[in-house]
Amino acid sequence: MTTIRSAAVPYPDPPYARDELLHEIFAATAAVFPDSSALRLADPDPDSGRRTNLTYAELGGRGAQLAHFLRQRGVRRGDRIVICLPRGLDQIIAVLGVLQSGAAYVPVDWGFPADRIDTIAVDSDAVMILTNRERLADFDHAQVVPLDDRLGEIATGENWPLTRATTGATADDLAYIIYTSGSTGRPKGVAISHRNIAYLVRAESAFLGLTATDRVFQGFSLAFDMSLEETWPTFLAGAELIVSSEALARSGPEVVAAIVREGVTVWHCVPSLLAVVPVQPPLLRLINLGGEACPPDLARRWARSGLRLLNTYGPTETTVTATWAELSADEPVTIGTPLPGYRAWVVDETLVPVAPGVAGELVIGGPGVGVGYVGLAEQTAAKFVTATFDPVTGPERVYRSGDLVTLDPAGNIVFAGRIDTQVKIRGYRVELAEIESAIGDDASVAQAVCALVAIDGNDALVAYVVARSGIAVDTARIADALK
Repeated sequence: MTTIRSAAVPYPDPPYARDELLHEIFAATAAVFPDSSALRLADPDPDSGRRTNLTYAELGGRGAQLAHFLRQRGVRRGDRIVICLPRGLDQIIAVLGVLQSGAAYVPVDWGFPADRIDTIAVDSDAVMILTNRERLADFDHAQVVPLDDRLGEIATGENWPLTRATTGATADDLAYIIYTSGSTGRPKGVAISHRNIAYLVRAESAFLGLTATDRVFQGFSLAFDMSLEETWPTFLAGAELIVSSEALARSGPEVVAAIVREGVTVWHCVPSLLAVVPVQPPLLRLINLGGEACPPDLARRWARSGLRLLNTYGPTETTVTATWAELSADEPVTIGTPLPGYRAWVVDETLVPVAPGVAGELVIGGPGVGVGYVGLAEQTAAKFVTATFDPVTGPERVYRSGDLVTLDPAGNIVFAGRIDTQVKIRGYRVELAEIESAIGDDASVAQAVCALVAIDGNDALVAYVVARSGIAVDTARIADALK
């Protein structure tokens, strides 16, 4: 049986399980560090007249005022509220306020088309859309609140925190719903509970190792779940969150100049962005890569003394991150092993574990496995399944990732691509992503794409490569390696 467990803790007890709500993590920190800076806006507009930083006490107060405002407008436990705001301090205030009101937040990107946001609002059964006056006329939803027009009213309200005694919220209530692309072309909502995300925050913080002196860059859209691992481990540690503006976040590699200016020490980043960054910010001590496959050469290029490089993996359905690896210049890139308390198996089509080294689907279990898809019972049943992999612990609910992986001799999970990239040639099943990954191991290759094509009426596998600058591609050497 190919069972992958975290070596850090005994199986099966989740070591970071708490009966807590996500925003209670923030409240506990605010009680210890009330005067410490919680949020600071990167590259602020000096003419805006708006606050560009908030302490933990101030942020907590703003969130509580918004929570009271929402409750006065009928928001109750279990309601869903769409947040459509540009990147900035107000986004974080909105998340805290919605959660404290007892509702779940449904984040959408500020740049999403109105019809997509309306579709998400209807599908999630949202009672409200929080936005700015700039987009007020875009939506057909019954209750659209322009937050920037209500700031004065909100600021005059109560600022004492709402507790469970008032809202009735429990850790099994939804914290958020994030929409991903669906196979039908319509967005698909993934529902995550407070218990799921609060556990992730504590488990991931165990290896991130943030302290109150860190400055963490927050640049991801709220609609991308990596924004949660930017924000909440920061709040758990009492560190400072450096919040990007909308313009800065869309500036590509230029964001690095802001990271240098702001003295950022921790950066959560997708590998494709890091790959085009020309210089290393000197104060960075930790880069957490995620969201897409990490190219083999990235660790070699960025490895230096004093800088930790992490590679994290996890479907939205299992709450942001499920596995992690520490990268080094002289070791192969893997997605590592499960977070403490999480479990993983490599299985065939019938959910039977395969032998070590054999490719199979990654199945994930543990406290991060989410609630399911909103309004999609059939798809939820197909992906969130009950299986028995350990006769001692018995049946458990797990998530079928659809990702193809193998287990290397050291027990690390090696990502090979999606199962649905599989093709058949001369009776053999072939994974195109696996070939692309192998070609990418060659030092001369920047990117590779493999395809099944017809040549003179016969199927053939063809690879197209992009060479690294100044390095000639030796196709014979690559072909020999692939054999």
